[in-house]
Amino acid sequence: MTRDELYQLVWSKPVTHVAKDYGVSDVAIRKVCKKYGIPLPPLGYWAKLQHGKKVRETPLPPPQPGQSGEINLKVHNRPELADDVIEAEEVARGDEAKPERRITVPTTRPDRLHPIAAATEKALRKAKPDHEGFVASGAEDKIGVVVGQSSIDRAILLINTFLEAVIERGHQLTTTPTFNVMVDNQPLKLSVHETKVKIQHVPTTAELKEQAKHDQYVAQYPTFYSQNRKVYRTWDYIPSGRLVVEICDPLQAAWRSAPVFGRWYDRKTSGVETYINEMMVTLVTGAAIAKNQRAKEAEQARLAKEAEERRQENERQARLLARATEFLTEKAKKHELLERIVRLGRFLDLDTDATDAGQFSELRSTFDFVVAHLRQQISANNLNQEVINTRLLDRKRWY
Repeated sequence: MTRDELYQLVWSKPVTHVAKDYGVSDVAIRKVCKKYGIPLPPLGYWAKLQHGKKVRETPLPPPQPGQSGEINLKVHNRPELADDVIEAEEVARGDEAKPERRITVPTTRPDRLHPIAAATEKALRKAKPDHEGFVASGAEDKIGVVVGQSSIDRAILLINTFLEAVIERGHQLTTTPTFNVMVDNQPLKLSVHETKVKIQHVPTTAELKEQAKHDQYVAQYPTFYSQNRKVYRTWDYIPSGRLVVEICDPLQAAWRSAPVFGRWYDRKTSGVETYINEMMVTLVTGAAIAKNQRAKEAEQARLAKEAEERRQENERQARLLARATEFLTEKAKKHELLERIVRLGRFLDLDTDATDAGQFSELRSTFDFVVAHLRQQISANNLNQEVINTRLLDRKRWY
């Protein structure tokens, strides 16, 4: 697009909306605008416009040397959203746009905090800072917060305002077994953390002594020790003072494609406190997305269960068929044996009256006994009774 086209775009609607249309973050849009010298609406511009107050549009300046008139913006396709999700977002956004819905985080601490905010603050005050200076609320029945000690007050004010807004909008809060915001019976998780900043590490006296000892070894044994190795770290990481707020789906694992429904950062011109109305919209939209996801997972589980039942039924049928086949194969072998013995009797004339009754009497008796026994074993009546007695076709027995 051209510089003028992007300029018209960012002055027609908030940058966060432009970013969503292009599937990128608002930070990416701001960086592009800064790179190409495109002014953005100042803080409070859209609120004034919504209340009918006069606003002034900063004109687009001519491009500076090195600034192209054409902009290449990498666009990411937005995931297809269900109609009910789109409708829920539109309704929530319209409701949050009302002047009486505007949320402002107080600059002073209220006389009384919400119990969850108070419990979270208590956990943060008691927590021992880690090696980078961060404290964490820890317990699962509280809001997940990881910040520097100097940011506790600000984080608690933000959380308390968020909780009050959630209750005002008719949503529920639960701490059993973990803290979640319940929107349309869907749990949503809120977390707050502070980013880190990298600073040059100043070695301690002990580290300088250790370095001197190492350098002495290097001088004495240059082939055994690295020449330029430092025994202490180069950088330290400390709390930056910049907060990040996330709303995610606690029922999805973090490695899933999109468990985070919304993420807001402190900006140079505004803090995360200015996005609480947007967080309220995200709660409603995220609940609708989560509800669809649950329905999709339930349908997938149902199909998987049916497929597993079919597989098990096929295996049962296969086992039943194998046992029935084995049973009949055994009887068929006895039938083949009977036919072979009968053919032998014919060859020996043992099955005719022509043979003298006294001649080969022992052989005839043996022949008659075996033939009668085999015929009895594979008779239809006996086979049917054996099937009944062994419960060959009883599915419960073999399944």
